[in-house]
Amino acid sequence: MLSQAIAAYAHYLSIFCTLALLVAELALFRQHMDARIVRLLPRLDLFYLVAVVAIIVTGLLRVYFFAKGVAFYRDSEMFWIKMALFVVVGLLSLPPTFAFIATRRSAAGRDADLAPERFRRIRSFVVAELCVFALIPLAAAMMARGLAL
Repeated sequence: MLSQAIAAYAHYLSIFCTLALLVAELALFRQHMDARIVRLLPRLDLFYLVAVVAIIVTGLLRVYFFAKGVAFYRDSEMFWIKMALFVVVGLLSLPPTFAFIATRRSAAGRDADLAPERFRRIRSFVVAELCVFALIPLAAAMMARGLAL
């Protein structure tokens, strides 16, 4: 019983860390960034990846060892919707990741000024990530209660 609680806690903590890092990226990413922020964003994005991997690992542990069992998840429509939303968030994270790395390389330790169109495009991906990420707990709550669309 305690191990189930710890597994759930680790899963929730990794979700909260992922959310916090995504919000930090949104808050720090600007059209005009000083060199410190230009260097920080790719590091935050790396921590974001680590937190996402923690979500996957703790989620798999819960599915296979600590929660309702594989059959429950395999047969749950909402589980697969939740997984699809998670994949969408992952795909939406790729353009910002590449942009953060490219900006760091092109700025070469200096401040960075992004073209307005590029800034808006990348920022829209981060906002979209947050919007889709916000739907995952809804799918999880519906799944836990055996609800479907």
